[in-house]
Amino acid sequence: MSLARKKDAPSFLAWRSLDRPRHSYQSTLKYGQSSRSRYLGSLHIDSKGSIVPHNLLLSLSVERSILLCQSQKMAMISKAFVGKLLDKLSEFIWGEISIMRDVQDELKQFQRRIERLSGYLESAEQKRHEDRTINNWVVELKDVMYDAEDIIERCMIEGRILLENHPSTLAVRDTSSSFYSPGFLKFKHEIGKKIKELNDRLKEINNDRSKLPALKYTRQSAQEGRVNTRQTFPSVIKSDIVGPKIEEATQCLVELLIKDDNKKYRVLGIVGMGGIGKTTLASNIYNNKIIKENFPIRVWVCISQDFSETKLLKEIIRGGGGNYGKAETKAELVTCLSFVLSKRFFIVLDDVWEKDVWEDLLRYAVENATSTGKIVITTRDRNVAGSIVAERAEIHHVDKMDHRSGWKLLCKIVFGDNDDDEEEISSLQEIGVKIVKKCGGLPLAIKTIGGVLRSKERSTMEWNKILRSDAWSMSQLQEQLPRALFLSYEYLPSDLKQCFLYCSLFPEDFTMDRDELIRYWVAEGFVRRTQGDTIMEDLAEDFCRELIGRNLLQPCDFLGDLSDVAGNYCKMHDLLRSLAHSLISDESIFLGDEQSPKTNPLSKIRRLSMVNKGERLEVPDVLKEQKCLRTLLVWRSSEIKMVENELLKTLGFLRVMDLSNTSLESLPDSVADLLHLRYLNVSETEIKELPESIGCLVNLQILNLAFCEFLHTLPKAITKLCNLRCLRLERTPFTHVPKGIGKLKDLNHLQGFVIGHDDRRDDEGCDLKELQSLSQLRFLEIQSLERAQPSGALVLVNNHSLRTLILNGKKASICTREAIAIQRNDEEEAITIQRNDKIYNELSPQSTHLQELQIYDFFGTGFPSWMMSPSLDVSFPNLTTIVLSHCKSCPQLPPLGLLPHLKSLEIRGADAIKTIGPEFLAPRASSAATTFPKLEELRLSDMHNWEEWSFGMVEGVGEERRGAPKLLPCLMKLKLDYCPKLRALPPLGMLPELKYLYINAAYAIKTIGPEFLRPRASSGATSFPKLEQLQFRWMYNWEEWSFGMVEGVGEERRGAHKLLPCLSTLVLFGCPKLRTLPEGLRHATNLQELNIYGADNLKEINNLPSLKSLQIEKCPRLEHVKNLDKLLFLRVILSRSIWTSTTDADGQTERLQQWLLELFGRHSLQEFELRCSLPLLKTFLKDGPNWPIIQPIHLVWINKPWHPERSSSYIRYTKDPPTFEANVVESVESVD
Repeated sequence: MSLARKKDAPSFLAWRSLDRPRHSYQSTLKYGQSSRSRYLGSLHIDSKGSIVPHNLLLSLSVERSILLCQSQKMAMISKAFVGKLLDKLSEFIWGEISIMRDVQDELKQFQRRIERLSGYLESAEQKRHEDRTINNWVVELKDVMYDAEDIIERCMIEGRILLENHPSTLAVRDTSSSFYSPGFLKFKHEIGKKIKELNDRLKEINNDRSKLPALKYTRQSAQEGRVNTRQTFPSVIKSDIVGPKIEEATQCLVELLIKDDNKKYRVLGIVGMGGIGKTTLASNIYNNKIIKENFPIRVWVCISQDFSETKLLKEIIRGGGGNYGKAETKAELVTCLSFVLSKRFFIVLDDVWEKDVWEDLLRYAVENATSTGKIVITTRDRNVAGSIVAERAEIHHVDKMDHRSGWKLLCKIVFGDNDDDEEEISSLQEIGVKIVKKCGGLPLAIKTIGGVLRSKERSTMEWNKILRSDAWSMSQLQEQLPRALFLSYEYLPSDLKQCFLYCSLFPEDFTMDRDELIRYWVAEGFVRRTQGDTIMEDLAEDFCRELIGRNLLQPCDFLGDLSDVAGNYCKMHDLLRSLAHSLISDESIFLGDEQSPKTNPLSKIRRLSMVNKGERLEVPDVLKEQKCLRTLLVWRSSEIKMVENELLKTLGFLRVMDLSNTSLESLPDSVADLLHLRYLNVSETEIKELPESIGCLVNLQILNLAFCEFLHTLPKAITKLCNLRCLRLERTPFTHVPKGIGKLKDLNHLQGFVIGHDDRRDDEGCDLKELQSLSQLRFLEIQSLERAQPSGALVLVNNHSLRTLILNGKKASICTREAIAIQRNDEEEAITIQRNDKIYNELSPQSTHLQELQIYDFFGTGFPSWMMSPSLDVSFPNLTTIVLSHCKSCPQLPPLGLLPHLKSLEIRGADAIKTIGPEFLAPRASSAATTFPKLEELRLSDMHNWEEWSFGMVEGVGEERRGAPKLLPCLMKLKLDYCPKLRALPPLGMLPELKYLYINAAYAIKTIGPEFLRPRASSGATSFPKLEQLQFRWMYNWEEWSFGMVEGVGEERRGAHKLLPCLSTLVLFGCPKLRTLPEGLRHATNLQELNIYGADNLKEINNLPSLKSLQIEKCPRLEHVKNLDKLLFLRVILSRSIWTSTTDADGQTERLQQWLLELFGRHSLQEFELRCSLPLLKTFLKDGPNWPIIQPIHLVWINKPWHPERSSSYIRYTKDPPTFEANVVESVESVD
């Protein structure tokens, strides 16, 4: 398909009027008046956002009010935008393609004027906030520049179309018009006219400058205002918890929260102004060790101003470890939540704006929960806190940070933990304290100012510039916005300013995917093209990293929980989002539910972020009239099914359109008219096909078609998208990818690339050779590699910058290699294996920058030779993540222990592996080098034939032995999941940083003894020194658990192990043959929680002095539970076999098990939960024999197992306030 427009489309777009009235200086110019006519006084915006005629007698005072309102919107026109426009002007004027030679003089004059006026921008930017005449001047200059960029881009698009149709003519810059169509000649004439009009407008703007208050001219270098990409910021963000006040407040409030007050629940309100540290204090409490020990269920949720009730309830249910199943309504979810809160719970509701979140959503669930708990809310509004917590709470007011703590926080951000800077810190302390005082005791303000100072030279001169900046006295900001935040913005490089402001388009408290964020920036043109190997996405990644380093964005995890590590996700503090909104509101708006745009005729809205209700995508009329929109983002708009042709015809200047996560079924043909479009995201929609006309989008850079389950084919025209940089196709069932993808030379992210064709039509599908020309790739995922044919050459030989490589074969329907051989003859299988070996060897990455490698469903004789190399550490020095999944025929693992920076390793479904030994650590294991020096997480799962795991030289002699390698020094999380033939465990107790150990379905293990702790020669050392959580699940043949020397003699005995000092949670699930718990478990002095399920032969739980929570289910032979001195919570689920074996002689009344009676006699429980038969439940009624047993307990919940055809019987009792509620439903059997 040609780039020429489809036949039924016009040869040029209907251009918006560029000679519309300009902003008036009539009432504001001090030295003169504009000579141009005025029409803006005759416009009004109705409630729907439409422009309609206004009363002709609109008074001058009203017009002045509009102008004043506009002046407060602080137009942004960064030096980066000017630089980008000048670059495009130069490319257009002097480039190979010039279709506007007859107006070249006009363009050069326009370029010179822009260059001259840009020298006054810095001064105008600084003064625009206090002088609305200057602000209006900046607004108009920005408007002209936006229009100019649109026109230039359009001309360049038309030039490319002509170049394709007449390559030989344009190659010599032919100025004749003999080959121009009549339609194009008309277009050319109109564009020439618009360029002249723009030049006239710019000339008048330049003339108006002389009538403004004096602006200083500044000549700037080409690099001034650009981000310094060599400057580094830490990947680990330092905590902002400093000073005695927050530690004292934390300690005091933790003591208050754990205090036993015999109440069903209590609420703590943390109140203070924005940025003062409410969330930091709440987070400090939430992560406090004592809170973790006392509350098995902990949930943190942030409440945005326009939160969804059902989404919030689901989030709390998930956070509490529950499953809401098919529940969707508010009533269903509230009921579900009350059952989820079955253990002591601690819930933080961060940033609450309205009391409704408590009254209408959570109060019922908390009051009807089966356990007790504490709720912490943070809010700026004391009235909200008071209304929520009036009867059951404390209110804590967060004080402003004192100057000493503020200076300490500032130093922590600027200097880090470097003790060598004491002299320098001392020399700057006097100025630094003055800066801290200007921050008004707000930690957020201090942190952002710290981000500014960290980017400056550490000198009194530079710090004095910050101290004396005019930004501190900026009066146009909203009262609640600290001036320090504005100063932090003002000192951003101009490239970063526009990126920061763009983040305000995301919903409040939204978790931003870093990769998507930088693609938005690239598509909007915020990142200029680069020279050399660096691509725009690399620069944008640096921008994001610097905004995080300056504390203007906050790193977080996938769920939005704040993190100390700058990873793949980030969010924006609501105060900073408010600042960005106020600075960009003249050109960008966010519309939530049922909101209309609050704008006026002077605003030219370029970016719209919105929530759309209904099946049809709707844009406010005022924005369709303006025809200026560049970005359109929709959120929480799953109902959208349709985008109308007519709507897209009004959005001809869109650069970014994100319609993901909607029910969109198709794109209209008019999408082809969006010639400026650079970003199109229709992922996770119900779209069924793409129009062939999508090939007209010659500027498109990002196309996201991921997770579209009804989309099966791609139009051939996709290979015409010559500027495409990112193509995402993953998890969409494409039959094939059209040939010609290799022509898209700028592709740097290709995900879900399908090899061949479902129907074996090789003439249509792509082969691996397509990848050889894509030298810019940073991310590559290949699907259906089983269809590939060896090419005889390295596929990725030209790609030296690859960071992520994901290889996918065909999933085998039968698990083992032997079973596959049954279905095909040996010769066919041998050919397949040989072909796979060649293909994967040809896929050898040639990039030393590779950070992530994933291989799925590989079927060959062994792993590729480039993975088995003894110089693996040289080939892949930066590899951090590896996933090897269902490589079923590989008998030996690669020497991954060599990799110096590997942090995460997952191996699953490696059926041919029988032994993992020293070769896995490193072939050079005889040396004393550290193996897996940086590995933090290791998961081995679905290893059906794995029998033996050995650490080699370290085993039996200790890691201290000379020449033995140091092993896994950083491993924190280890999961062994379904390894049914594994006979024994290596000495995992020697791993110094291990915190989480999970062992599931290791059916062949019968004994776990002292060798599990440490090698025999390591006597006296601490075993599992940092292990916090230990889980054994479905260990069907496990009979004996012993700690060896530690048993019966105590850890003080010479040579005995110090054991599990940090273990807080132990889970034994499905261990039917385990007879006893090891006596040495009493030395795990921090053990707080023990959960046991399905331990059929366990007879005794004894001597766990620190245990606070015990859950027991299906332990029919249990006889003794004693010496649990600190037990507070007990949950027991009795099996049906016990129900029938505990009846009295008359068969009418069931007895409580003896160990339970003994336990109640020795311990004062706070909470007790029991699931039992109906007869036993009746014994706990007020007239029953077991009523005295539960009467002293603070909270009791007893119920009969749920039945789908009748309501459940239950007893709910609280001691204080005294309540007793019972519902006894007789079953059919009991009635008979």
